[in-house]
Amino acid sequence: MKTLVRRLFIMAFASLPVACSESLQVDEKMAGMELKSAPGDEEMVFTVYPTGDDDTPNLKQAFDDAIVAGSGSVVQLAEGIYHLNFIEIREFFGTFRGAGKGKTVITTVPDLSVDALLSQSLHTILIVFVGGNVHISDMTIKTPPGPLSTGSISGIDGLLGIFARTFQYTSENEYINAVINHVEFIGNRDNTNKGIHAGYDILDNRTDVRWPLSFMDISITNCSFDNFINFGALVELVKGGKIVAGTKQNGNIFRNNSTLGWSTGGSLGFWCNVNVDITVEGNTFFVPPGTRYGIELFSSPIPRYLEQVAQTKGTVCNIEQNEFYNSGGFGGMIINDRRRYFYPEDLPLVVQVKNNRFNLSNDANSGITCNNTYGMIIRNNRFDGNGQYGVRIWGDSPYPYNENGLMLGNNFSNTSFSVASVLFEARTKNWTIVGGNLGESVWDKTLGAGNHIITGMNVNVSDVPLGQTIVDNF
Repeated sequence: MKTLVRRLFIMAFASLPVACSESLQVDEKMAGMELKSAPGDEEMVFTVYPTGDDDTPNLKQAFDDAIVAGSGSVVQLAEGIYHLNFIEIREFFGTFRGAGKGKTVITTVPDLSVDALLSQSLHTILIVFVGGNVHISDMTIKTPPGPLSTGSISGIDGLLGIFARTFQYTSENEYINAVINHVEFIGNRDNTNKGIHAGYDILDNRTDVRWPLSFMDISITNCSFDNFINFGALVELVKGGKIVAGTKQNGNIFRNNSTLGWSTGGSLGFWCNVNVDITVEGNTFFVPPGTRYGIELFSSPIPRYLEQVAQTKGTVCNIEQNEFYNSGGFGGMIINDRRRYFYPEDLPLVVQVKNNRFNLSNDANSGITCNNTYGMIIRNNRFDGNGQYGVRIWGDSPYPYNENGLMLGNNFSNTSFSVASVLFEARTKNWTIVGGNLGESVWDKTLGAGNHIITGMNVNVSDVPLGQTIVDNF
């Protein structure tokens, strides 16, 4: 078994985006496309049954046949346990479904061919879709405990990959639409980095190239993510489209994901996306000791690796009606708009955190942390239990001030904090707090120089125009 240090070193580069290729010209209409509806009633169904051995050839043949049959075809997995080696499917316009969670179970063959993928600068992801219009539902995808390969690394980057581009292939129109519903993802913290990895499949850490971002629409609903090293689900490197993680009645469940001690990680991650709309609704996050965040939103353009894309519209993120159970992990969520440092004239992230519930225990670090944001709105959230901070507002040097935010109608009355309900770091200014029974539990490190406005007025009407600039930003 390869050393843990070596395996984690390789995996640490799994989400560093870099390599070299010509970008296809993309029709502008692809940007921000609506999520596609499910394939129609006239379906060609290609059924695969488990063999008890390596099922990869049979599954690959079913996808080949379905692609030839045309749009709307279905690859159907019968009930049972399937053992797969790495498989990549290109330009599939159809449905991939099982017989239900826990009934159709996909796992790995005894010794995955990791070196074959690494030699092609590809991530070690069990099932990869590149391009097309893919609907995935009703199955469990999991890894067994212990080493998964006797190759140069013993673990893998992820279970499911959704990409518009790989090191070897660029999809038609640089675009993919993916709908993932009723899928259970189960990892092991000794061998599986991510449940879903969406973005592009390029494993290369050179700094002399700039890889283009891709267009993508993706929806993840009614899924569960358990026990992954780095992310339950990560969507990154998208330059136009819609990202949906849960809806109010169809949320996902995230348990025990991301490892404290890594520089990045969270149950649900959004990295380096531009000109997208992000919706996170109805999800439940369990953040136990030893883990990082429930949600990590990070906007840095990483200019040493990535194509730099003009932000022509505000990247909008609405985080609403989620439940966080932080029992000692690092935080419920972190929002970091580091892009403002590189492109101060661009529109900032437009972020609203609304009507969420933060259940803190075991002196959990924080409910909400925001770095380098402008005009962020935190309203009508409820905090319960005990922790160190309710909301941490940061502006890291040399990055821009965290400024012009609004906290409105949040309820801190059922929570005790060992440090402060709200922390203003030194590089913060012009925040407004209305309501919340904060009393003396605000720690303002600016010593008044931040020009923050704090009032005990109890306002529960969310659209009262307390600051016209703030209201207009969202």
